[in-house]
Amino acid sequence: MRWTEDQLRAIETRKKNLLVSAAAGSGKTALLIERIRRIVVEEKTSVDALLVLTFTRSAAAEMKERLSAALMAELEKEDVDSDFVIAQISRLGAASISTLHAFCSRLVRDYFQEGGIDPEFKLGNETELSIMVQEALEDLFEEKYQEIPADGETPFSRLVDMFTGNRDDRELKSLVENFHYFLVTQPDSEAWCARALSYFELDAEGFWQSPWGRELDSLIRTDMEGAYELLESAYALCRDTEGFEKTAAQLQEDFFAVGLAIDALEEGYDDFRNALSGIRFARYSGNKKADAETSDHIKDLRNEAKGIIQGLQKRLNLDLTEALAQLAEMKRPMEDLVGLTRDFQKKYQFKKAEKNLLDFNDLEQSTLRILENPAIAAEVREQYAYVFLDEYQDTNDMQEAIIKRIVRDDNYFMVGDVKQSIYRFRLADPTIFIGKYRAFSQETDALNDLITLSQNFRSCQGVVDGVNTVFEAIMSPALGEIAYDERARLYKGLDNEGPYVKTQVHVIENKTDEDTDPIVGEMPAVEMEARFIAREIQSRVGKPFYDTKTGEERLLQYRDIGVLMRSVAGRGDVYAKIFSELGIPAYFDGGEQYYESMEIGVIMNLLNLIDNHHQDLPLLSVMTSPIGDFDTEECTEIRLFQKEGSYYAAAEKYKDEREDALAAKLKAFYQRLDAWQWDSRVMDIEDFLWKLYLDTGYYHFVGALPGGEQRQNNLRVLLKRAEDYKRSTLRGLFYFIRFIERMKKHKYDLSPPGVLSESENVVRIMTIHKSKGLEFPVVFLSGTGKLFNKRTRNRDILFHKDLGICPDYINLELRAKMPTLAKNICLEKNEMETLSEEMRLLYVAMTRARESLVVVGMVKNLESRLTAWSGPGDLYHLKKAGGLLDWIMQALLRNSAPEIAGEEKRRHLSLPSYDVYFYTAEQSLKHHVSEDTVEELMEEAQAPSEAMWQEVCRRLSYRYPFEGQQELPGKMTVTEVKRLRIQAEALGVPEIPERVALPSFMVADAREITGAEKGTALHFMMQSLPLDKLRAVAADTGALDGLLTEERQRLVTEELLLPELAETIDLEVIRRFFQSELGRRMLAAERVRREVPFNYQYDPRKVLPDWQHADTPLVVQGMIDCCFEENGKWILLDYKTDRYFGEASRKQLIDQYRLQINFYAEALANLTGMPVAERILCLVAMGEQIKVDR
Repeated sequence: MRWTEDQLRAIETRKKNLLVSAAAGSGKTALLIERIRRIVVEEKTSVDALLVLTFTRSAAAEMKERLSAALMAELEKEDVDSDFVIAQISRLGAASISTLHAFCSRLVRDYFQEGGIDPEFKLGNETELSIMVQEALEDLFEEKYQEIPADGETPFSRLVDMFTGNRDDRELKSLVENFHYFLVTQPDSEAWCARALSYFELDAEGFWQSPWGRELDSLIRTDMEGAYELLESAYALCRDTEGFEKTAAQLQEDFFAVGLAIDALEEGYDDFRNALSGIRFARYSGNKKADAETSDHIKDLRNEAKGIIQGLQKRLNLDLTEALAQLAEMKRPMEDLVGLTRDFQKKYQFKKAEKNLLDFNDLEQSTLRILENPAIAAEVREQYAYVFLDEYQDTNDMQEAIIKRIVRDDNYFMVGDVKQSIYRFRLADPTIFIGKYRAFSQETDALNDLITLSQNFRSCQGVVDGVNTVFEAIMSPALGEIAYDERARLYKGLDNEGPYVKTQVHVIENKTDEDTDPIVGEMPAVEMEARFIAREIQSRVGKPFYDTKTGEERLLQYRDIGVLMRSVAGRGDVYAKIFSELGIPAYFDGGEQYYESMEIGVIMNLLNLIDNHHQDLPLLSVMTSPIGDFDTEECTEIRLFQKEGSYYAAAEKYKDEREDALAAKLKAFYQRLDAWQWDSRVMDIEDFLWKLYLDTGYYHFVGALPGGEQRQNNLRVLLKRAEDYKRSTLRGLFYFIRFIERMKKHKYDLSPPGVLSESENVVRIMTIHKSKGLEFPVVFLSGTGKLFNKRTRNRDILFHKDLGICPDYINLELRAKMPTLAKNICLEKNEMETLSEEMRLLYVAMTRARESLVVVGMVKNLESRLTAWSGPGDLYHLKKAGGLLDWIMQALLRNSAPEIAGEEKRRHLSLPSYDVYFYTAEQSLKHHVSEDTVEELMEEAQAPSEAMWQEVCRRLSYRYPFEGQQELPGKMTVTEVKRLRIQAEALGVPEIPERVALPSFMVADAREITGAEKGTALHFMMQSLPLDKLRAVAADTGALDGLLTEERQRLVTEELLLPELAETIDLEVIRRFFQSELGRRMLAAERVRREVPFNYQYDPRKVLPDWQHADTPLVVQGMIDCCFEENGKWILLDYKTDRYFGEASRKQLIDQYRLQINFYAEALANLTGMPVAERILCLVAMGEQIKVDR
């Protein structure tokens, strides 16, 4: 492999700590393997002396596999120490190449005495541990409730009063649980809590020196500067437009007042608040007469600035003294919360200890505690000559603290890309990477070295330009958490690529009015977008593109396409359904929809019912399923028998008191439930579940439904979950049901293994998170118009590693609740961090594309979005983005209001690296193809390159070489006989089945008419035309057109042809034929026969020379389109609607039909005793007649 200069530095540099910032597609894994290979082979370093850490087991396994392959390749070289290399290969299985948690597990077992851990511990299953968390909370709360005196209060009771809802204490339990999970990621949670509580005692001076004050200052400045820039832009427009002098003076006053408030920030918070509260926006004085459009634009800019100022005035309505007093009042409840959480942690630890279980957080905390012993830390450091950490951007403070204790001053290799840090929800902290990125020097003589890898070896120039265009405009240290500068931007690394392909953005305006088609108006937005993308896929598949992997041009396949989305919830299954409906094979693993599937729902209801017969909803679900087989009338009859009380009670009463067939059916049903309940107590849950599948026949039932294979796979996955449950310490059906419910709630293991393999020719539908590490020739980034999720605003208390504990202010006596200043600050900080994560998600999505990137998004009001997108594009406006599409369009259209004016630009905007298309909802469903475009596509379809055509034929023409040995039926059509002989030479297009009769409920549904149906309709009309009338008008074009139109309508009126099929008949094609020389010859003939059926005995050896049954003739059945007599001989015509594409295709077409037309000629001659003079293939769609020789 040819390495770049920066890659070589990363591979060869020694005796330094290296941070390698590896951009998407820069080959970091290959580089990492090469560095390790050289350390092992060239420096004779044993793999035992290497510690290589990553974050997933699959990544660790892949690394071992690739390193093994690299070392095996060394054995092919002549000057290698084979014995040493073989020894290293043999040690790879036990080498310290693993996840960080696997390393912690080994270390805790090795030093169990220091950690106070039983070395026989087991790692708890996530779901089992989640159940234990709930049990610990329930036990703790029960104890705390018992401690509350009848006439007094406790710290716990105060918390209950402050943080519980009207019905139960779930909110407080959730608060304790969330706080626990936050604390276990802090290396020293005791110190963190002490520091966080100290913030509640701050005075005014201390506040501004605290994290709260510093963050508030930053947030205020961002908003104020955003307002100032908006007013300045509005003022510039006034100044440059005649007639707006009065408006300019008004705006000058506005931004002067805002500027004074910004200056007041330097004096202090209260001075700023006074200046802020003094800002008043007078009534806008525009001038619509001078220029209405400019006046409206200025007003929009001013209103936006006004909104910023008024928002700040509302949020900062308290002076600092009052705000700090509120926080001081909340210190005691927060101390109580810390104490309650510590009590919970003790209870939870006790429960785990009872079963000798640890969770991942225990592993990390125990490892850190062990490594705090200097002797042990030194021993571990000596063990490893080199330490590697992959995906460094995904570490957290606890993990960083562990690694710091085992690395030396010069042996730590970190590789990652902070622009791809997308796991903050798992408490990954990208600021750790960012801190090192800023601190490490780029000077090569420094002890800590930063190497940036910016060359992208995955994507073509169009994709690289598309990514850079967006992120150079939107990513910064404030938003995205890193500057997208010369070091961070992508540079094309590919040497070979095809023609330049721009990134496409398709914006659909989902706005309806009274003129909108009702079908469009009622269609859900996600379905509309899925249909649009489906048609885009259909327009691309089968078209040539340059594959950079192979260096050759080939046809695009479904497997080359990935459809990515932020979340598949409520979207993925819709896309899969629409794609299937439109004939696009697609792979979607179900994701978060798994537990919502019908088959899992029924089985879980059955399990609930077996565990407890008294549950109405599970009872009705199972009764009305194929398992119970009760119909609606039977269920209604049971309910009417006893209208009061539960449905279970009604069923019991009916079963016990009635003697009819329904009562007998109920008794049999309950007997089965009772038997299953007994089985559940004596069998392993996995065996019991399989017994249920077989006893009920439900497994085979769902297999017969549409998507049956995937449904059965879902049921097998539930068996796999039962296996996981069996390995836990939990037992019994009741706990298994809770086990599954907790998995569902916490979204554990929600993706069942797919039925389709990675090599299947299907479109992949997946989340952006799942796409990380993958690549596709074509990427569709969908759902970009969907709004960001900002649900944290609803929580009573927020926790932040820098800002501490940030609660609402709650005063029970005053019955008051409002966000504290600290919570408002934390909300803004969380929002910025969330937006930064969303921006990095966008980067990951866009960099999955190799050859082509297509972005699709929907908006409610295009006009208003265009106004927002064409604004300044500063930090304030980027913060206010609603979704990913806003960022992309802000990057493309910033400061460009004049450039996007005009109707033409609202349909298609061509930019240097982007093509942007705009559609209404109806246009998106009709797929934006103009008549000119259709004509261009038809011309293109009729004239592909000769080389491409030859390649298509070559690939599609292969057939099993001994098909001729198969037995033939006694009677075959000409087409079937022809296929036997010329299948290897055919065009390779699969035969389209004839249209079958549709059931009445489907007749009204819109359905695309097949090519075969169109051809049949044309043949039928050619057969039905009255020859005498044709002869009379053939020479007069106008009269002939009139006759053809009249005859087509007659066929519809007489119900001989469906109206939709009649509409597909091109009358010009028919007119052209009858006015051609051949058509005139036919009309002049004395005898014309059309649609001539025949049965004819034929020797099979004429088709298959190796046919062994010479004494068995073959009866051939066929239909001759048309023949006419001329000079005592037949002229045979065969109508075809095919087209050809170049000379090679023309020859292929003649060869394809030669056998068939010769069959017709031989049968016609032998059956009539009159020879056939000419065999003519009539390509009616092309207006061409071709004489076919033998």
